Amino acid sequence: MRGIRGRVVGTYLIITFLSVVIFEIILIYGLVEFYYSSIEAELSRSAQSIIHNYSQYFNNYDLHRDAKVLLESMPGNTVAQVQIIDDKGVLIADSIEPSMEGKKLDNYDVNMALNGKEAAWKGKIPMTGEPVFSVSFPIIRPDSEEVIGIVRVITTLSDVNEILKNHIIILISLGLCIVFLIFLTGLALTNTIIKPVKEITSAAKAMAQGRFDVRVSKRYDDEIGELGDTLNYMAQEVANHQKMKNDFIASISHELRTPLTSIMGWIITINSGDIDSKEELKEGLDIIERESKRLAELVDELLDFSKFDAGIITLRKSVVNLGELLKYIKRQMEPRAERKGITMTIDVDEHLPLIEADENRLKQVFINIIDNSFKFTQKGGYIDIIGRKNENGVLIRIEDSGCGIPEEDLPRVKQRFFKGSNVVSGSGLGLAICDEIVRLHNGKIDIESTVGKGTRVDVILPV
Repeated sequence: MRGIRGRVVGTYLIITFLSVVIFEIILIYGLVEFYYSSIEAELSRSAQSIIHNYSQYFNNYDLHRDAKVLLESMPGNTVAQVQIIDDKGVLIADSIEPSMEGKKLDNYDVNMALNGKEAAWKGKIPMTGEPVFSVSFPIIRPDSEEVIGIVRVITTLSDVNEILKNHIIILISLGLCIVFLIFLTGLALTNTIIKPVKEITSAAKAMAQGRFDVRVSKRYDDEIGELGDTLNYMAQEVANHQKMKNDFIASISHELRTPLTSIMGWIITINSGDIDSKEELKEGLDIIERESKRLAELVDELLDFSKFDAGIITLRKSVVNLGELLKYIKRQMEPRAERKGITMTIDVDEHLPLIEADENRLKQVFINIIDNSFKFTQKGGYIDIIGRKNENGVLIRIEDSGCGIPEEDLPRVKQRFFKGSNVVSGSGLGLAICDEIVRLHNGKIDIESTVGKGTRVDVILPV
C-alpha cells in the first residue's frame, strides 16, 4: 500500500504490534513468575514441614539413621521427589530414586543450603533432559547452629511448561487477532479519508480542464468536508470570474466596435465627397474626434488594468492638496452637468490636510467615480462632492441621486470585469482600477447604495 492509506495503516500496525508485543512479554513474564513462584512456595512448605517433623520427633540428629524414617513420615499427598542429604552433600535417602543414594550432589541449591541458606534451582536432569525445579532447606541443629543436613524437594516442570506453552499460544493468537482487527480498522478509517480525497482530486483535475460545473459531495463535517466546500467555492468563483471575463470580452468588443463604426462611417462619407457643407464636415470631424477619444480612454483602461494585474504599476507621489484637486475636477465636469441638467455641488473643508499621493492617479479615481454618477443620474438629479478630515485620515465622499445599485450587485461592483444589471456602457474595469489605486495608497473605497435613491462612494485616504 502506498500513499495516505499505507502511512496510516502502517503507523497503526507498528504502534499496535509494538504495544501487543510489549504487553504480551510483560504478561508472559508475569505468568511464568506466578507459576514458578507458586511451585517454589509449595515445595518450600513441603521442605519446612519435613524439617519441622524432624525437629519435633527426632532428637539425636543422626540423619543417616533417621533419613528413611523421615521420608516415611511425609504427608500422603506429597507428590514431589524428596531427598535427604548429609552435611557433606551426599544423598542418603531419595523418595523416588533410591539408586542415586550415596552420590554427592553439586547443585546450586544444595551448595547454598550447606552454607545455611535456603535456595531454589531450576534446570534439567542431565540423563533425561527433563526440566525440574528444586528447593533446598538446611537442617540446623538448634543447640549449635550447625548444618547437619539438607531437605531437598524436587518437582518436574513438564506439566507446568506445557500449561505455560498453551497460555503463550493463546496470548500470541489473541495478539495476532488484535493486530488483524486494528489492520481492518485502519483500512476502514483510511477509506473515510481516501474516498473523499480521491473525489476531491478527481474534481480538481476536472476543474483544471475547465469543467467548473463539477462539485464535490460533502460526506463528513470535518477538515476533509471543509476542503471540499472550499474547492466548490473556488470552482463557483472561478466560474463567475470566467463568465465576467467572457462578458467583458463581449462588452469591450462592442465598446470598441461602436466608435470604430462611427469613425469608419464618417471617414467613408468624407472620402466619397458626398458632404455638401462645411457644417456637415465639421460635425463629422467632431464625431471622429469624440469617438477617437473614447477609444483612447478604453485602451488606457485596458493598459492600466494589465499593469495593475501584473503588479508593475508605479506611483509618482508628491504632496497633494485634495481640496484644490476636487475643485479642479468639478470645474472640468461642470459643462457636462449643465448639458445633462444635473446639479453639481462641492463642499470641502478649507483646512483639509495635505497628503502624499500620486495626483494623476487620484484624479483618475475621482473622475471615474463621478463619471459613473453621470451615467446613472437622470436630469434634475444631483452629484455632491464632499471632503472631510476624519480619525482615519481624509474622507472624500461622492454622492448622487441616481438609480442606485441592486443589493446583490454591491459586493461585486469593485471586481474586475463586473458589469451590473443597470450598466449602460463601459469596460467593467473602472471601479476595479480605482479600488487598486486607492489600495496602493493604503486607503479603501466603501460603497453604499439604495435602488431608486442613489449611491454614496467614500474614498478614505491616510494622511
